[in-house]
Amino acid sequence: MKRKRAPKRPSSSGNVPPAARQSDRQPPANKEAGRALAGARAGAQGPTSSDLGSLLVWSLIFAVVAIVIVGAALLMTRSHSGIPTGTPIPPSAITPANIPSNDRTLGDPNAPVTIDIYGDFRCSACFVFTTGGTQKNLVDNYVATGKARLVWHDYLTIDDSDGSTASRDAANAAWCAADQGKFWVMHDWLYANQSPTEDASAFAMIRLSDIGRAAGLDMSTYQPCLDQGTHDAAIAAEQAATPAQVTATPSILVNGKFVAGATSEQWPTYDLIKAAIDAALASPAPSGSSAPASS
Repeated sequence: MKRKRAPKRPSSSGNVPPAARQSDRQPPANKEAGRALAGARAGAQGPTSSDLGSLLVWSLIFAVVAIVIVGAALLMTRSHSGIPTGTPIPPSAITPANIPSNDRTLGDPNAPVTIDIYGDFRCSACFVFTTGGTQKNLVDNYVATGKARLVWHDYLTIDDSDGSTASRDAANAAWCAADQGKFWVMHDWLYANQSPTEDASAFAMIRLSDIGRAAGLDMSTYQPCLDQGTHDAAIAAEQAATPAQVTATPSILVNGKFVAGATSEQWPTYDLIKAAIDAALASPAPSGSSAPASS
């Protein structure tokens, strides 16, 4: 690198002395030698603190970039598998916690009327029934008042259509929650996280684990129950005992009498079920309940 020439200072003769000009313009060979000597000295002294600081900064940058790349790869792998990611959605339709429950039965076990509901946690029509106000009105007006009890039954219809086991796995997850006295809590969480298109990925095993954790279950007992399919055989046995009138979900029976189902001529509306309950209350008779046995 050329040194900056010092400003000329006029001498008595007005010219720069020859010696000054010579020192300002070293021969090229001498310059290269000087550079080589400077480099050798720097190498002998080792890296400076400035060099070490820069090395540390770049090392940290590379480490952060590597972590981001690995994390993105893992996220993309899980997303590409079709499994939903992120925190499960909390339910907006919540079964009242102050109503007594036992296993999959909600309400007074001695209530004069039994409402049997046959459903599939993947069923979009069941989602409408559960979150659209029909089930809430039944619970508020009849179950909470002790006039009726609501009994859940698994009727798995969607697994057969796509060859998956997601409906069964979700049912088992709910039964595992029932082992902890939290069937209706899990019932609400499952519907809140159901796929609008009834896709099986919404209830992949890893997602059911996430949902159970978000629902506040004891994972030390829930996880093994989920992984081992503890209640699969009992669920299959219950399905085999389904009344012949039940061919779709949701389907409703009141005191053992079929009221309506999703594919029947009448959708199970609140008014239709209410009329059946009121008729049963007006003519007390054995409920004919198909309440589930304890799992």
